[in-house]
Amino acid sequence: MKSNIIKKKASNQDIFQKVKKQLDEAQKMTSEVGELMAEARNILIAYSRCKTESGYENFTDMILESSKKGERLTEKLRRLSLEVVLDQVKYEQYQSELVAVHGIEMDYSDEILKIIMPVLIPHRKEHYTDYLYKPLYIAFKQWCICQNQEQKRIPEYEKCTVCFVHLYNRDLPLGRIRDHDNFEEKHVLDVISNFFLASDSGLHVDTYHITRMAEQDATEVYIMDTENFPKWLQKM
Repeated sequence: MKSNIIKKKASNQDIFQKVKKQLDEAQKMTSEVGELMAEARNILIAYSRCKTESGYENFTDMILESSKKGERLTEKLRRLSLEVVLDQVKYEQYQSELVAVHGIEMDYSDEILKIIMPVLIPHRKEHYTDYLYKPLYIAFKQWCICQNQEQKRIPEYEKCTVCFVHLYNRDLPLGRIRDHDNFEEKHVLDVISNFFLASDSGLHVDTYHITRMAEQDATEVYIMDTENFPKWLQKM
């Protein structure tokens, strides 16, 4: 009996140390993000005085590095919340709130599923892409749950066209606009396929890309039966 108590105390201590280590790592990463953002701010101030292409490139590089570091911090906190939150209702509420935080919107009408993401799809050479795909997965899951609860249809496409509309902030340099083959669409299709497609193989899915200028960066994805695509495209 005494041995079991000692083991339990040791186990609790191990858990405490593990959580403490995760908090320490998160705090350190938070500090690093702050330093990167401060440096990005200094670069932006310098760029505003002397607008050079290299200056803007340095600024965007710093912002990207800050963003990636911030996403890694977010991932650490997500894992921590999964480990320490025992109340399942609270955790499900947390997941629902994440969808709103990330600004992902969905709508289904006229047999077309529309997904709006407030970011551009990553470049196909980017290694860190979880910042988009994990929130997408959560958004799809929550949307399907709501559709079920409201007894509304969840579409499943057998032969479809997935159209990506890439929206670029018109106030930013045109050099940001990428060729369509530089977008990493596969991972997005993988997530979509898990919920709405019979298959994501080329026999079942056609993809189409459109680029437009807009007030802010975003990506809109439209999923529809292939036979409806020509009519939809005429309206774009």
